[in-house]
Amino acid sequence: MLAKHYSVPFVGKKHILFNDSALAVHVPHQTPDSPISSFTCSTAQTAGWVWDIALPSRRGVGYTYSSAHLSDEKAEQTLRNYITPIIGKSAAQVSSIRKIGFNPGHREKFWHKNCVAVGLAAGFIEPLEATALALIELSAKMISEQLPATRQTMDIVAKQFNIKFLHRWDNIIEFLKLHYVLSKRVDSDYWRDNRDETHFPEGLQEQLILWKTQSPYHYDGDEAGKMFPPASFQYILYGMGFITNSARKKRIDLSKNADRLFNENVKHSRQLLAALPTNRELINKIKQYGLPKI
Repeated sequence: MLAKHYSVPFVGKKHILFNDSALAVHVPHQTPDSPISSFTCSTAQTAGWVWDIALPSRRGVGYTYSSAHLSDEKAEQTLRNYITPIIGKSAAQVSSIRKIGFNPGHREKFWHKNCVAVGLAAGFIEPLEATALALIELSAKMISEQLPATRQTMDIVAKQFNIKFLHRWDNIIEFLKLHYVLSKRVDSDYWRDNRDETHFPEGLQEQLILWKTQSPYHYDGDEAGKMFPPASFQYILYGMGFITNSARKKRIDLSKNADRLFNENVKHSRQLLAALPTNRELINKIKQYGLPKI
């Protein structure tokens, strides 16, 4: 509706996030009681990354990549090579792989007159299901809470909706691009091009300059409206070796205290994990008995 009826332009983001293709395959577990990972395993490849999501009955595996940097044939072989250690060479070579093409970007506006775009109608960048679901939930929540009672107020509500969700899309794009920007890989054009500053979002360029002297902080814009708050950026920045040289020297050396806290967290985590069931045990129990009432 927004595109064909109202002619709302599409804002492409392929110059920032290069991935525009994906290959997906279902991979059976080796045994009925194979472990179920509680997180998505993402593995960088020559021209993109492989996702590996464990489900109770199988694993959902896929390769999202840039068609400008890699052919479909080579991408398919990369994916088959990835699943070979899991199910064996023979099974990997005959597994049915599905191709998905997409144009990374979003609509210039999401709410126009009496039409609101939610989910894939609003936009798509990379296969990040949790982020996409969160945007859908936030969209539905705001629509239900702010649905205008009269036509007179609809344009005002639509304007507020568009400002908020454009801000969220920018935040998501900057967060995703940060992963590529901080990568030290130089083994392919894909990774070298990702580190080219001409492909950086303007907001991220400014933040990278700022983060050289101060860590991401809640004063960095509207934290309440962000999908990924400063803590998320800190996790990626420092997990990938970014260094912040604070111009304000602390009188107290906090490194020893930080080490103590980290060690305590590790110890506490191990104690908690020792008392918890495995992910499969928990899922099987929920399947058999349901979730307990609080």
